[in-house]
Amino acid sequence: MSYERKILLRHSLASILSLGLTGLTRFLYSAIVARRFGLRELGMANSLISQAFFLAIPLSFFAVALGKYASQFLGSGDADSIRSMTLPSFLLPLAGLLLLPVNGYLGILSTLRGIQLTLRSFLYGIHRGEHYAYVMILAFPGFFIGLLLPDVFAPYLLFLGLTALAALFYMVRFDLLGRPRRREMGLLVKYSSFAFLGTLSGVFLIQGPYFMSEYLSGPEVSGVVSAALSTAFLLTYLPQILQSAITPIFSYEYGRNEKGYVKLLTEKTTSLLILATGVTVFLLMLPGRETLSAIFGFDVGPALYTALMAMEIYIAYNPTIVALNATAYVKKGTLVALSGALVALFSWLYLIPAFGAVGVTVGLMLGYAAILAGVTRYGAMLLGVSRRIYAPLGVALLLQSSVFISKYALTLAFLLFLLYEREEVREAMGIIRSLRNGEN
Repeated sequence: MSYERKILLRHSLASILSLGLTGLTRFLYSAIVARRFGLRELGMANSLISQAFFLAIPLSFFAVALGKYASQFLGSGDADSIRSMTLPSFLLPLAGLLLLPVNGYLGILSTLRGIQLTLRSFLYGIHRGEHYAYVMILAFPGFFIGLLLPDVFAPYLLFLGLTALAALFYMVRFDLLGRPRRREMGLLVKYSSFAFLGTLSGVFLIQGPYFMSEYLSGPEVSGVVSAALSTAFLLTYLPQILQSAITPIFSYEYGRNEKGYVKLLTEKTTSLLILATGVTVFLLMLPGRETLSAIFGFDVGPALYTALMAMEIYIAYNPTIVALNATAYVKKGTLVALSGALVALFSWLYLIPAFGAVGVTVGLMLGYAAILAGVTRYGAMLLGVSRRIYAPLGVALLLQSSVFISKYALTLAFLLFLLYEREEVREAMGIIRSLRNGEN
């Protein structure tokens, strides 16, 4: 098995555990808090947590660049350059403690989340994604212990706190902290100055719906949004599993001037993600609203359906924008992400007061659609990625809109989608069989 395939497989398996656990925390947290503390408390708590996670992006300013250059220097065998970038990258999140006088929970949660994001990017950058999975597994019991405590924020405080302690131990144990050097600091600052806005825009589209809905329509609407999106966002861990695996490979292969490999990997992962997500969304739509309403104790309404469709758009463009950011086109990727965030923000100013939770998810769809349009253009122009790979997404969204007619219409639409994607289904089944049989 080639080195690239080993890294892809190892990181994908690690990400299934680590990112799966991270995604599960938001869903479990929302479900249990809704039952234990009520809809209003759920909306207020998720609003503050989302603000903290949003603020963690500037606190982890160097994280994306650290992962990219760690992988690039790994490919060139320059270990000293990797060590010289780690100390400033991990110290920066501590600036979040300056928020303690404003709000203690906000300051602590944003700091711990910043450390977590930096650790994740670094470990995947040095092709040790499985170690990040181990850290998440060790920290996860803290989340469950927190659910038993009377403090509504205790689960995240314990979960992220244990992650930060593990990060400190890991960096010291493996001697990964070095003296910063001017050359590496220049690389971190230059790359991060562009990547930061793109990352911030992306996180705004993930965390923004929670606090924007509270600000514009109140905590009850934010509670409904929490239920719908905590479920829909579970889908985003599907591309993040692949993203965590392929981003270091993109940088690694780009460092070796293998641009054709980047194009091929982008197209293949996009096609498989569209198929997997499309099937999953159909299956979730069939019993989803009724099941979710029973779990949370209130009717989540049609916002669940539009939330799932929004996530489908996000997942489809993810590999291409990752490829842009991981190679030489971070400015283009940042511009596209920023445009999508602005579209969502301005649409929310009207849609949320007018339509409540549904307005949140529709605005999210518009923001992601704007990013998809930009990604399609720049992916084709700069990387040679075919525009045709997104055609199945349009078919899936059109067929899934039949859910607003009836579940019978949705079932028929699902069968039509499988018929349309029959070639991709055969290819996916072939990949599964080859992995099961241990083929290279």
